[in-house]
Amino acid sequence: MLGPANSKNLVITRAGPKSLHERWLAPAAKRDFDLLVASFDPNSRPLDAAGTFHRFIPGTKVQGWRATLSDNHDFIAQYDYVALIDDDIDTDADSLSRLFALGAAEGFTIFQPSLTWDSYFTYAGTARNPSFAYREVNYIEMMAPFFAARALREVAPLFDYGWESGIDLVWGSALPPEDRRFAIVDAIPIRHTRPVGALKEANGFINRGYESDIDAALGHFTMPWPSLVASSGVTAAGQRVGRWGLAWRVLALLTLPFRTPTPGAFRRTFDHIRHQWLRRPAYAEEVRGLLAHDAAGRLR
Repeated sequence: MLGPANSKNLVITRAGPKSLHERWLAPAAKRDFDLLVASFDPNSRPLDAAGTFHRFIPGTKVQGWRATLSDNHDFIAQYDYVALIDDDIDTDADSLSRLFALGAAEGFTIFQPSLTWDSYFTYAGTARNPSFAYREVNYIEMMAPFFAARALREVAPLFDYGWESGIDLVWGSALPPEDRRFAIVDAIPIRHTRPVGALKEANGFINRGYESDIDAALGHFTMPWPSLVASSGVTAAGQRVGRWGLAWRVLALLTLPFRTPTPGAFRRTFDHIRHQWLRRPAYAEEVRGLLAHDAAGRLR
């Protein structure tokens, strides 16, 4: 047993030898979350800080998340909100605590911080747009998702399929329409310090790419690629805007100084702007039924 919760919020990380998770605990006076370090580093040791817990769980990233969620189910069930954060995220206790508080106040079910522009990123839509406090979107990526407890229960079966990428493209559709309150929080950015895919061999991608698992996930659920699109948002000045208010304001990204190490950042940014103007938030309503069918089959 890991022990009783000290907070209503929990951060879990799959930590390697270069993990940045110790930075997340300061300043201690601002921390309103517990931390479970599910380390895949055999030399990792527990932290000497209140509200921190330690498990050694070897293996790849997503299958390690699967084992963490299933093996510690009763412990995790104590919490109202759970964040699954990669170990190469540079942030602090104040930022993480404010994210939990904002998500609870706004009723978000899955949400994430935005990324600073000196981060490595895959989708420019996840990078900070200074025009907004937050944007309500149809896609939250796997790097640092925050879940309301009921949302985590709905998406947890996706970790059972054995895919190491692609499940974040599906999990928005795993929730019923009334629970699709997803947001990227521009007002509270974090920094992603490692190139995307830097540990792909350790996560089982040998002689294959991420695309194979993405294709398998989308193919299994007969889904098209759900481009990241915001349907509404709240500006930095507190004004709520809809699709067209978002479309005009996203153009401001072209005026930002591109200090990102991400290759092709300008092209990715242009693609994000194009998608925001031309595409609609997409979901696959068949996902929930197929998840239930597959889960029933595994229980037989």
